[in-house]
Amino acid sequence: MDKPVYKLSCTLLGHSEDVRAIATFQDGTIVSASRDKTARVWLPNRGSNGYAETAVLEGHSNFVSSVCVIHSTERYPKSLIITGSNDRHICVYLLGEKEPMIKMKAHEDTVCNLKAGNEEGTFLSCSWDLTGKLWHLDNIGEPRLILQGHTLAVWCIADLPNKLILTGSADKSVIVWTRDGLKLHTLEGHTDCVRNIATLKDDEFLTCANDATIRHWNATSGSCMGVYYGHENYIYSMAILSNGLSTVTSGEDKTIRVWKNGQIDQTITLPTSSVWCVDFLVNGDIVSGSSDGIIRIFSNDSSRWASAEELEAWEHQVNDDQLKSQQELAENININTMPTISELSQPGTHEGQIKMINENGKPIVYSWSQNEKKWNKVGDVVGATGKKSSKQLYNGKEYDYIFHIDVQEGAPPLKLPYNKTEDPWHVAQKFIHQHGLSQMFLDQIANFIIKNSESTPVFNTNSQLTDPFTGGNRYIPGSSSSSNISQAQANISNADPFTGANRYIPQNNITNPQSSTTSYIPHNTYLKFEQANLTAILEKLKEFNSKQNAEQQIPEDELVAVVDAAKNKFNPEVINTLWKLLDWSDEYVFPALDITRLVVLNKTINDQLCNDNLVPIIQRHLKKDALLANQMLTFRLLSNMFNHEKGERLDLMNADNVLKYLSDLSSLGNKNNQIAIATYILNLVIAFYKTDNVPGRTKVCNVIIKIFAGLKDPEAVFRILVALGTLLTIARNNIEENKALIQIIQQSNETVELLKSMSISKSMLDPHGRVSKCSTHILNLIS
Repeated sequence: MDKPVYKLSCTLLGHSEDVRAIATFQDGTIVSASRDKTARVWLPNRGSNGYAETAVLEGHSNFVSSVCVIHSTERYPKSLIITGSNDRHICVYLLGEKEPMIKMKAHEDTVCNLKAGNEEGTFLSCSWDLTGKLWHLDNIGEPRLILQGHTLAVWCIADLPNKLILTGSADKSVIVWTRDGLKLHTLEGHTDCVRNIATLKDDEFLTCANDATIRHWNATSGSCMGVYYGHENYIYSMAILSNGLSTVTSGEDKTIRVWKNGQIDQTITLPTSSVWCVDFLVNGDIVSGSSDGIIRIFSNDSSRWASAEELEAWEHQVNDDQLKSQQELAENININTMPTISELSQPGTHEGQIKMINENGKPIVYSWSQNEKKWNKVGDVVGATGKKSSKQLYNGKEYDYIFHIDVQEGAPPLKLPYNKTEDPWHVAQKFIHQHGLSQMFLDQIANFIIKNSESTPVFNTNSQLTDPFTGGNRYIPGSSSSSNISQAQANISNADPFTGANRYIPQNNITNPQSSTTSYIPHNTYLKFEQANLTAILEKLKEFNSKQNAEQQIPEDELVAVVDAAKNKFNPEVINTLWKLLDWSDEYVFPALDITRLVVLNKTINDQLCNDNLVPIIQRHLKKDALLANQMLTFRLLSNMFNHEKGERLDLMNADNVLKYLSDLSSLGNKNNQIAIATYILNLVIAFYKTDNVPGRTKVCNVIIKIFAGLKDPEAVFRILVALGTLLTIARNNIEENKALIQIIQQSNETVELLKSMSISKSMLDPHGRVSKCSTHILNLIS
C-alpha cells in the first residue's frame, strides 16, 4: 500500500505582499500576517476544501511580522488573536473583531515572533531590540518578564511545558531561561541566525536556522541530541504535528519538507522564492505562507486534495517556475566559467565579500568573514538573480537588499540595508546620518537605491520625521521642506543643497579681479542658509509659546507675522516680536533662532535687528557649553547677516569675539554644525577680502588651522578649503602676508598631511573631485 503523500488542497488569495506568519485554531480557522500591513482571518468552508476570508484585521502601520492565537478557556472564554509588527506594536483582537481591543508599544524594534504560553493567559514576544518578553492577559500593559542576554536580534521564542523559556537569535545561539529570568544554558552549534523553535516534549525542542540545519536539543541538560540536514538554503519556519510523529519545515529553497525520524519523508516544491511560514492544522494538513502573498494548504488525505485539473495545473506551474529559474540562472551565470573550490584559498578583501563557486557543477555562494578570516558557506544559488537569498541579514535584521557603498578609497565599503517597501529617501537620509556623510549625497544615494533595487519611489507624506532636539515630530531646524525635493533633484549636479544656491560651485578658473592668478572667490557672493519648512517652524513656535509664562506668551497672530516676514511680507511689529522670541530660555529658543536667520535676509529687518542688542544673544549661544542646535543656528544666523550692509558691519565688528568662541569649542558637533561653522568662516573671508583686512585674514587663517582636523563632513571640509584657498590667493598680492599665511599652514604638520591625503583620495563623498582639487591647489600655493 502506498504511503499517503501531501498534495495541494487549496490556495487562499487576498494578501498583496509576503505572508510572513501563520497561526491556526483548533476548528481549522487560519490567521495570516503579511508585509501588506494586514492580518487576515480565514474560515474553512463547510462541505468543501476551500476557505473564506472573514476579516481583515486593522491596527498596524507597518509590516505585520508575527501572529499567535490563544484558545478559549474557562477563565478566558474568548479566543484571541495577537499580532506583532515592524511598527513595534502588539495588537490583541477578539476573534471575530476587526479592530484591536488592545494596542501597545511592546518593543523598541520589530516584533518578529509571538508564541502562546503554556501557562494559561500568557504569551511571549521577541524582537530585533535584543529582548524576549513574557506577557499575561491580566496585566497586558507591562511584561511579566524581560529576557536580555543576546547580542543580536532575537528572532524566535518558545515556552516549554516544563516552564523553561527558549530564545533564538541572530547571534547564532539559543538561550534556555528559567521562569525567574535566569540563564540556565546558552546553546551553541548553529553557524548562522536561529530562525524558529518547535517544542517536542517537556524538555526537548527543535531549532532551525539560516545555516540550513535543524538541531535537536535537551533544554534541561543543554545538550544537542542531533543535527539534521535536507534544506539547501535558509530554513525560516517549522512546526510539529500534535502527535509528534511528523515535523514540517520551510525555507528559502522554495520548499516545504516533511520529516519523520530525522529523515525527509517528502519535499514539496512551490513556485515562489521564499516559503516564510508553515504550520499543521488539527487534521494534519499543512498550511504555508510565501513571498508571493499566497497561502497554500496541502493534505495527505486524498479526499481533501484539489481536483485533478487543479493538481495538473499546479504541477505545470511548479515545473514552469523551475524551468524559468534554471534558464534565467544559465543566462546570468555560466557555471563552467565560475571558479572552483581552490579559489577559496585566497583571503577576501572586505567583510561580507561574496564569491560563487562551482562545486560539482552547482553554483554555491560563500561569504568572507573578516573576523574569522575564512570563507563561510552561505548556500546554493537559488533562482534567476544569482543572489544567495531573496532576504539578507544585517546586524541580525532582515532586509531585501544589502548594498555595499564605497565612500573612500582604501577603506572598506559601508553596508546600506534596504527593504523594497521603504522610502528610498528616508533610508538614504538615515544612512547619511548614521555615517556622518554630506547631505549633498541624499539624492545620489536614494537614486542609487531605486536603480539597484528596481523599486518604485515611495513618497510618504505622513512619515514622522523626528526633531532631534526635542523628540517632536517633523521639525528639524534649518531643514528644507518637502516641497523643495523636486527642485533639489532637478539641480543635483549644480545646487548647493544647504543654501539652495546654484551659483555656489567655486571653480578654479574664477579670476581674482586684483590679479591674474586663480582665485577661489565664489563670485564674491556671500553664502546663504535660506531653505526652511516654515509651517513646521510656526508649529514649533506655537508649541513653545504655550509653555511660557502667561505674561510672556505672544499672541498667535504675531507669531504668524514673524513667519510671514520670511516670505518678504514685512510688518514693522515683527522686530519687537523677534526680540521677545530671542529672549526665550535655551531649551525653547531654537525655532526663534531659526526664523531669525531667515528674516535677516530681508534688508529692512537686517537693518533694524543687526545692532549691539543682538551681540549678547549671539555670544550666549556660541559658548562651548551652549546647546548644539542653538550653536548651529547662530552660526547660520551670522552667515546670513553678511548679506546686507548692516549685518555685514556687525559681523566684522564682532569677528574677533566669534573667532575666539570658535577656537574654544571642544567639539565642532555634527555635520550641520560643521557646515554652519565652515560657511560662516568662508563668508568672513569674503568680507575680509572686500575690506582688505590683513590682520583679520591672519586671525581667521589661524582658526582654520586649529579646527581643520576636527572637520569630518566633506561639505564642511570643502568650504573651509575654499576659504583657505581664497586667503592664500588674495595674499599673493602682499609678499609679507603671503609669507605669514604659508608659515602658519606649514607649521601645522597635521594640516599639511591632511591636505596631502585629501589631494590623492577619491571617493563617493567627493564625486566631482572638489576636495581633491582644492587640496592640490592649496599645496601648490604653499610649496
